[in-house]
Order: sequence, then C-alpha cells, then structure tokens
Amino acid sequence: MSSRTIVERARARLAGEIGAIVKPHGDKLRIALAYPNEYHIGMSNVGFQAVYKFWNELPDVVCERVFLPDPDELDVYESSGMRLLSFETQQPVAAFDVLAFSITFEPDELNLVRILDLAGIPALRSERTDEDPVVIAGGPITFLNPEPMTPFLDVVAIGEAEALLPTLTDALRASTLPSTVRARLDDEEGFYVPGEAPAGKIVRAKMGKRADFLPPATYVLTRETEMSNKFLIEISRGCPTLCRFCWAGYNYLPKRSFQIEKILEVAREARQHTDQVGLVSTAVGAHKEIVPLMWALKEMGFRISVSSLRFEDLRAELLEPLSGSGERTLAVAPEVGTDRLRFAIHKRVPNSEILEKTELIFSRGIENLKLYLMVGLPTETEEDLRGIVDLVARIREQLVAHGRERGRLGKLIPSVNPFIPKPGTPFQWAAMEKPAVLARKMQFLRRAFGKMPNVEANFQSPRVEILQALLSVGDRTAASVLLSMARGSTNLKTVLAEHGIDLDKAIYTERGLDEPLPWGHIDNGMKPELLESQFGQAQASAVLEPA
Repeated sequence: MSSRTIVERARARLAGEIGAIVKPHGDKLRIALAYPNEYHIGMSNVGFQAVYKFWNELPDVVCERVFLPDPDELDVYESSGMRLLSFETQQPVAAFDVLAFSITFEPDELNLVRILDLAGIPALRSERTDEDPVVIAGGPITFLNPEPMTPFLDVVAIGEAEALLPTLTDALRASTLPSTVRARLDDEEGFYVPGEAPAGKIVRAKMGKRADFLPPATYVLTRETEMSNKFLIEISRGCPTLCRFCWAGYNYLPKRSFQIEKILEVAREARQHTDQVGLVSTAVGAHKEIVPLMWALKEMGFRISVSSLRFEDLRAELLEPLSGSGERTLAVAPEVGTDRLRFAIHKRVPNSEILEKTELIFSRGIENLKLYLMVGLPTETEEDLRGIVDLVARIREQLVAHGRERGRLGKLIPSVNPFIPKPGTPFQWAAMEKPAVLARKMQFLRRAFGKMPNVEANFQSPRVEILQALLSVGDRTAASVLLSMARGSTNLKTVLAEHGIDLDKAIYTERGLDEPLPWGHIDNGMKPELLESQFGQAQASAVLEPA
C-alpha cells in the first residue's frame, strides 16, 4: 500500500456514502472532527454524526471527519512520514483551526494520542503553541472522568453536545488561538479548562432538560461500517432502572424520550436509501410511545432492530411489530444469575420473571437471543456464578423447545464481561477483581457453556480490561501510561512500573467514602449522599434476600 492508495481509498469511501457534506473552506471556521477509531466503527456512532451535522449546517463553518487509519494504512504513515489527512478533502489535519474529538469508550483515549502524533500535532498541551489547532474533546467519557486525558487537551466539553455546541462554536468564532479559547471558556458552564495541576474548582456538566430537537442518527449512510447501511437513530436518553454499576443511567438523568414525530421525520428521509432501522437507547422499550413508533416504522417498510430491551418493558404488543418486520435476534441483559445479586445491583427483576419474558420472546418468533452478563460485581459469590449457568441452561431449554416446533434451532449468545467501576455511579467506590480471579470465573462459565449445544458464548479478556479500568477511575498520572502505550509500548505491567502506578491502589482496592476522587470536581447533578446510600444498600445485600 502507498500514500496514494490511502487517498484513493478515502475518496472511494466518500463516493459510496449517502449524505456526506463537502464544503469549500474559504475563510470559514475549519473544524476537524475526529472519532478516535477506524472508519467502520466511527461511522456507526450517532453522537459523532449528530455533531458533524450540526457544524456543517452552519454557513460559516466547515467540518470534516478524521479517523484512525486502518491497520494496513498505519505502516505507510509510520514508514513514509505522511501526515494524517481529513476524510472529505484530504487536507492535513494540522492545518485545521480546531481538532475536536468525540470519545465514547476509554480504550479510544489511546487513539486520541495516536491521532495527534499521526497529524504531527504535539500530543502534550504544554508542548503546543498558538500556531497549533485548538484540541477539544467531548463525549460520554469526558463527563465521567476526563483526568487521564487532560494533559493532551486545551478544553474538555462536559455534558450533552446539544447543550454545549452553541457556546463552544461562539467561542471558536471569536478566536481560534488556543490560549484565547481556553480563557474564554474557563468560566462557562460545561467546559473544563485543564491547568498544569488537577482542577481546583467544580465543573458542572451541561445537560439538556428535554429532547425536543432532531434525534442523533446516522445521517451519513455507508456500507463500510459494522451496521452496513443500517439507519441508526437515538430514540431516548437515560434509564429508569438505575443499575448501580451503569454510568448511562445516572449520568443521563432525567430520562427523556425524543418526540415520535421527529423520529419519524428523520426515518422517512432515510427510508429512500435503506430498509433497515436500528433503535438506539439505554432503554429502548421505555420510550413513552415505543409501540406506535414501531408500527409506524414497520408500515414504512423498515426491518426494525433494537440495541437491547429491558425485561420490564417486554410485552407481546412490543415484540409483535419487531418480529413482524423480520427481526429474528434480540438482546436482553440479565446481568447475573441470582435474584439476590440482581437486586443488589438495583435490577429488580427475579429469575421467574426473566424466564416468563424469554418464553414470550421465543413464542413471538425471535430465534436468537443475546444475553449480557457480568462477573466480578460487588458481593458476588460462587452461588451467583452457578446461578448464571443454571439461568442460561433454563433459557436454552426454551429456545430448543420453540426451535423444534419451528423446525430450526436458533442460538443463545451469552456475552460475559468483567465488572469495571464507573465514576458517577454508586459503584464508583468499588474495587475491580484481579485478573486471575476473573479468569477463573470466566473459565468456569466457558466450560459450562461449552457443554450446551446452540450456546455460543463470548468472553472479554480480563487482562484487556485492566487499562480500561485504570482510565475509568485513574487520575492524571494515567496520561503517562497513555503516552507510552500509544507510542508502541506493549507490556502494560512494565509501563505501570516505569511510571510508579500501583494497580492495587488504583483499581483493586475499594475506595473510602471520604477519599478524594480523581473526578470529584465533575458535577453530573447527582447528590453524593444518594450515591453513597445506594452503595451502602448494595453492600448490605450480601446478607439479605430480596423482598
């Protein structure tokens, strides 16, 4: 592969897209909007696409996308000295006024550093000047714990994009000198301007109170993505369950539903290009008009899929338009295998109800069922692990019974992940279990599932999750780990030792309620005493049965 091939690939992808926006630069404000992962992943992110749409609808702004190069392209960049280019017009990223990152997952923080290096922009803020672009980051991770990233950023946007973008854009219109932008946004709600030392003042996340705007969606369709021309649309935010481990439930309060008229308006426009629609939300079934919404989409000729459904929302009238549109796979989240532990994480659905709902799912034509499960949660016992095996076995019996009636067997797909504490949740004080313990638990489940026909389990490696956990609950010293790993170091244990980071203290030890938190200066609107109370109730559940 050559540098010319890289440019040709980008142009071919652009030509295959529906909805891309290419504008002349002229004297416009030039923003490079980066998703810190490869193209096929970034183009499935509705938040990233919503920001792209917002900025390009402004006549005085041109916004072009930036992605991490594909693996076969990275060698060319590294061997040739070629600088990273924007997607739309293949302009040097370093020539833009602003480089804005949209970050959803902690591991992508590594790619933030890689993109800065590939663009030829000094990664550390302390090494940049006013001649360099303003470097900004927003997205879900930034209003959980931005500290590991702060040495690389001029400004952190904390909160929801719709609430932050107008103020941010006005500041950039006034000046694109990093020092001036930092000074202008320092006292604005929802903006964190990192200094050389950790924050000394509280930064309040700026959140919307309603969802009365056009919902985020895949406004640019492409076949070269994980969802391959599926139109994804966010239909609501927040979740009424408030599981104690789940950052989305707590950080997106209050729960809001996008107006059905606006969802259908956007879907109607997309229908001429695709017959596949995916409804995205933490709690799809909790949308106040989910059933009429699904029937309306089916009447448009869409095949409907959903990100996942809560057991509390599952009912025949919800499943009928879903299966009637041709969907045969569904995802649900039992999380654990016993009532006691499920109630401890504030998911108040007993096994008996789960089995009633999975029976209903299979009876309505769904053939394949994904089960999201976790190990290593606070208060987990061996009995809880055995409970996972028993629950999966009982759901499998239902799948087989209905499959035989249809004449074809579907699949049960357990997806098992280790618990990672998340800021802004009641479990932010909890410890992560060590990899050896998690590996033993996963091996137990792997062997048990391996004996079950038609069960295809996926397991996330505990060792892979160590860095994610450190970035989730670590402090600013984790930036040095990011820098080393992004620049080629592969042995995390060695890198941690080089920078004097003790994992036992950072992620494997429960924090005291009076202990300062690295993200303690981020105010997401949750009262600390409420989170503390919820954490205490979870710990007490170790000896209590659900009422």
